[in-house]
Amino acid sequence: MGDVHGQMHAMVRLLEGWSAKTGKPLAFVLQVGDFEPHRHDADLATMDAPAKYKQLGDFPAYHRRHARFPWPVYFIGGNHEPYGFLDAQAPRGFEVTPGCHYLGRVGQVELRGLRVAGLSGIHREAAFRTARPSLKDSKDVPHKAFAYFNEEDVDRALALQDVDVLLLHDWPSGLIAAEDAGAFEHQRRSVSHDTVGNEYARMLVESLQPRLVLCGHMHRAYRAAIPHSSGQVSDVACLASVRQGPECFGVFHVSTDGITEVTHLR
Repeated sequence: MGDVHGQMHAMVRLLEGWSAKTGKPLAFVLQVGDFEPHRHDADLATMDAPAKYKQLGDFPAYHRRHARFPWPVYFIGGNHEPYGFLDAQAPRGFEVTPGCHYLGRVGQVELRGLRVAGLSGIHREAAFRTARPSLKDSKDVPHKAFAYFNEEDVDRALALQDVDVLLLHDWPSGLIAAEDAGAFEHQRRSVSHDTVGNEYARMLVESLQPRLVLCGHMHRAYRAAIPHSSGQVSDVACLASVRQGPECFGVFHVSTDGITEVTHLR
């Protein structure tokens, strides 16, 4: 699932609708950041975003157990999360409400024999080689300072082993094929195709060589593959946001032969 931005009910409707049409139940859901699990206004205040985008969303219903997710959900942080809540509770991950799990700044979990890892946040070079501010200083530093991953996070992610699926918020760099370059030019989120993504996400993919990489952030769907010298290939599925409809999710079937994307019903 791509960026949810607090629209949990829409996420559930889309995925339950797919299951109803295909007759195929989902085992679990992986989400690639900007999930926005705001419990109340105090959480919303710790999010980095323009004021017009600071909306509480649907998560309070799940937190208060007035609604529930039909399947286990595992998410990483994007650049619009309530990090004042997530980092204060457990920066290495925790269950935020029954059946809904934050993987932490860097985390790994095994799901039905599938090893899933994630790196939260986005890249900013000025913040990469510095320690993340303490939450005690959160009133004195911009909320944006908590939205970035740093060198320590990447080093921890590089130390992970046997990763089958890698969750990233931003795209790996160098992903756009030459024939698609024009579609990424002169846009707010991609001034040029060669500015899309970041080198550290790419480095993680090349080092960990996961079978599948899932990412969001750009609010557009894209599919690519990153080959490795070992002969392994990492399939990359970039997902749109939930507000854009079915392109916000991909459904995958896992077997001994690999991980295969199941065609959507549009």
